[in-house]
Amino acid sequence: MAVLLPGSASTGCYLWRATTQPVSGRGAALALPLTLIALVLADRLSADRIVLRRQVRGWGAVAVAVVSATAWTGLAWQGRSGCGTSPAVIGFLASAALAAVIAAYWATCSPTVSPLLGSPSEGRENSSEESLDQSELRAIFVELTSSTEPPPVSRPVVAPVLAGSLAAILLLSTVLPWRELLDPVALGPAGAEAGMIRVQLWEIPYAETWAALLALTAVAVLGASIARYLPVLRPASALAGALAVAGVLSALVQLPDQLSDGVGYRPGIGAWLALASGVVLLGLGAQARRRELLAVLLAGAVGVTAGVLAPATAAPEYKPLAFAGIPHRLLDLQGGQLVDRLGMRVAIGTSDPLDSIAGRLDGGPGQWLLGRTGSEGSTLFEYRDGVAFPRVTLSHGVTPPALLGVEDDKMVMLAGGAGSRPWAILAVPLTLVAADVSLSHKNPDNTYYVTPDVDVLATGQGPALTHRNADRSIVIWGGTTTWQIPADRLRPGLDLSAYVVDPGPGAPGNAVSTGPDGTTAWRTSRTGLALLRPGSSMAQQLTGVAPAACSLSRDAASSSLTVEAFAVDVRGNVWLGGGSPTAVVTPDGVLRLLPGGAAGVDSIEARPDGSVLLGTSPGGGDQVLEITGAADAAESYPAAPEPDARCDRRTPALGSTAYKATVVPVVPAVDPPGKVATGTATQLGLDGHGRLVQVRLPIAAHAWAPDGLGGVWWTTSGPGKASNEIGVHLVGGSTKVVRDPAPELPNQRGEFAAAAGDRLVTAIGGNLYNFYGPGEQVSRVKVAGGLRPDGLVQLSSGDAAMVLDERLVLVSRSGRTTALFGGATTGWPISSTSVAPSQWTTDGNWFAGPDGKLWGYDGSHLVRVDGPGRITTIAGPAQGVPQAADEVTVIGRSLFFALGNDIVRLDPR
Repeated sequence: MAVLLPGSASTGCYLWRATTQPVSGRGAALALPLTLIALVLADRLSADRIVLRRQVRGWGAVAVAVVSATAWTGLAWQGRSGCGTSPAVIGFLASAALAAVIAAYWATCSPTVSPLLGSPSEGRENSSEESLDQSELRAIFVELTSSTEPPPVSRPVVAPVLAGSLAAILLLSTVLPWRELLDPVALGPAGAEAGMIRVQLWEIPYAETWAALLALTAVAVLGASIARYLPVLRPASALAGALAVAGVLSALVQLPDQLSDGVGYRPGIGAWLALASGVVLLGLGAQARRRELLAVLLAGAVGVTAGVLAPATAAPEYKPLAFAGIPHRLLDLQGGQLVDRLGMRVAIGTSDPLDSIAGRLDGGPGQWLLGRTGSEGSTLFEYRDGVAFPRVTLSHGVTPPALLGVEDDKMVMLAGGAGSRPWAILAVPLTLVAADVSLSHKNPDNTYYVTPDVDVLATGQGPALTHRNADRSIVIWGGTTTWQIPADRLRPGLDLSAYVVDPGPGAPGNAVSTGPDGTTAWRTSRTGLALLRPGSSMAQQLTGVAPAACSLSRDAASSSLTVEAFAVDVRGNVWLGGGSPTAVVTPDGVLRLLPGGAAGVDSIEARPDGSVLLGTSPGGGDQVLEITGAADAAESYPAAPEPDARCDRRTPALGSTAYKATVVPVVPAVDPPGKVATGTATQLGLDGHGRLVQVRLPIAAHAWAPDGLGGVWWTTSGPGKASNEIGVHLVGGSTKVVRDPAPELPNQRGEFAAAAGDRLVTAIGGNLYNFYGPGEQVSRVKVAGGLRPDGLVQLSSGDAAMVLDERLVLVSRSGRTTALFGGATTGWPISSTSVAPSQWTTDGNWFAGPDGKLWGYDGSHLVRVDGPGRITTIAGPAQGVPQAADEVTVIGRSLFFALGNDIVRLDPR
């Protein structure tokens, strides 16, 4: 009952109630009632055989004592105060001791012969005149039979009892802690009070065969000791002892070395008990007689062989089959989870798998992993020889940190930075048990709270992302700034302003990658990627300018590439990955495909040793691929074929107008006049003083557009349930409202808008369009065809241009349409004058140019549409036109191109 009754939680160690930490010995303690029940049943079944009954009680006493001692040893081994003296444990020990004493007493007690069985002369005195009943007759018969049996042959008692006890201990050792993990919590101030991670022998999958052999040999020794058959007992003892000793020693050799601070694995009490029992069993087997010597030696040899070969306390270390230039798995990740040699599970804890892996910042040996252990917590592991050692428990909130590398026995990481949340570069000592890096609280001096001894190197406001470069620098970008920090400068006193980089338009706030030779690549826009080689003054555009559906070719700019990640290696090769097959642009300018392929690449890291890491998510599970010797092998990759004629962008067209390109300084954001709730959307325009500003648009705006003169139009719903659409025109700091007289349709929504001066056209759904202006005029027309997003242009003449079903169409205010060109799904760029107008593509940006006519931008060229089938190339890259811009805005005679966070202004020379 003491075992089954729950103990008080205040004792720190109790048997039955669930605990937050492992409690060894509980299994053996719960086995005690079963042992007592089995002893009672065996005693009753052997009631008719006095000699057998004594043996059952004697061995039962030994079994109860062994189970009790094993359980109490497991509990006391916890190291917790009160774990060996709690009320439940004391009650358990008292009950076990009482049961063992009673069983031992009845095993040694000799039965008293009844006076009825005395001498004949005393028979008359002691006889009874009353007849005996059946039970008395049966008892007398049993006693007479036992008394008249010939005395048993003298058999040895000490050796069988000792061997049986050791076999029982050996058998029970398999359910005791066999291996323990000393983690920072157990080594911390609380010590073993916090509990340790313990594993039983049966829980080690690689030792199951040896565990089964050990249990079988222990059972064989136990059976032979009960039968007291020495010819079998001694070889069985030698077999079990050799198997236990050789196996335990072999397992101890396979345990990895502990780290310098004591973190690591050590043998548990189960292993030590098995080793001690095995040594004594070997001694018993060595006492064999000459005729048994051969069997004992043979059994010992078999036991040693099985003990060396059968046990495996750890899985084989994962060693990838690596070939230079061919991707292979860096880690044995299954579904984004690593299971190390000793069964420790490490789940990749970041959305980018490369953020969960880091080495030493100085290039020294060592690897660390970040494993997610909860919704707002992770553990930092040191990964060595295929074993993950837990080091520091991190509390980071919803966003896990990105590991940068280890320096001075501290893990440098980027914490926070999601959305508009704050971020910080932290140096967390690896000697800490736990660290709070959530940045969710502030100190009285307005600095962010972190765990003491954690260094805050720099802070900022999100968003923030990071990656490592091959030149041993760390790049952090987000918002409107990009920093590139040498790894050896990540120390207290870091001044971020000294490491701001801006290699070209579009780079601020975007990713930048550099190699040791000075090759620099950066993202210029949502689709654009630029490359600058050492000694060159003009950047090369790699992506964002090819027409749609262009297959991969030897010229990256002529290929339809979807690049999610890129990196420059130590040889100046630029690695590209994303939705397209992984490829590399070598210094000779040729695009080459990666042999073996790697689909779904989310991140790329070029390492100083010439290798390249790819972070992928095949099938939803994170995976890390390594390309050994990637920098040297890149030039041997097969080159992609020549580009198709329609896709070839190597010879851009020349225009008739030269422009001067200027990067505009920081453009301030302003609110529209009046009390208007604004959202996150902005539109470039001019304020009341003629200064260039970003106008914050109302949160209720349906659609908006610039008017080409510095003003901004937007539409919104009027007040009331049966409201009318309202057009608002902001010019020079004041607004003018034009109300649509027709009520809003049930499914009406402002999808797209375009404006020119005091004219506005909006697409409101259902192939319906509202034309506003000039003045208070508003008309609604219906035009058949599916409108492409942002394929709506308002011209100063009052007509509108629309991209409808792959065709560019001119639409009058009355609804009359005139086809201009297009129709092919995968057409030629609009700057290609050598093909028929029907083969031109309508991809790109369409807008009203400075002259009020229809202009287009295909990512490289500016063209003007002069009529059906007639275009004029205004300018190309050679005339200063930016490439792969996200958006084009016309204000007066100037054109403003949005490249990332930069705005490039184009003015005619």
